[in-house]
Amino acid sequence: MNYFLFGGARNTGKSKSVYKIADFLINTKGYTVRSGSFPVNYSEFRCIIVKDDKVILIQSYTDLVKMIIDLKRVRELNKDITHIITANRNESDYMRNRFRKMLNIASTDYIFEIPLGKVIAGKTRSANIVWYLNGVLRIAKEITNNVPFNF
Repeated sequence: MNYFLFGGARNTGKSKSVYKIADFLINTKGYTVRSGSFPVNYSEFRCIIVKDDKVILIQSYTDLVKMIIDLKRVRELNKDITHIITANRNESDYMRNRFRKMLNIASTDYIFEIPLGKVIAGKTRSANIVWYLNGVLRIAKEITNNVPFNF
């Protein structure tokens, strides 16, 4: 399995980054939603998108045990899934290890993770968040355009 993850602490833009890359794949790259739903405006979601031989399970977050269980259930019910895109907690968070253990992620699985950090508060925080998340999206687009993703 190929995993594309956005990792970081709370409120670093992980779920929003998952939403933006899903929006890019659906509305720019021509992927279609096979199951689940993809919201027009940002909110939490889970869907499976497809194009050619790519079947991608996308879930906006996995920082609750229930959400990891749901992700695993959907993966097991859809054996043709080739990739998973989701958010994951930072290195020291206990949910990160739970995520890997509950999904039985093996050393043979490919994991690419973009680590996210906090944007400082202040008068320019809103502008900085837009700049930061747009930069993350540019990186994600570049990475997913190459092996092993080739989206």
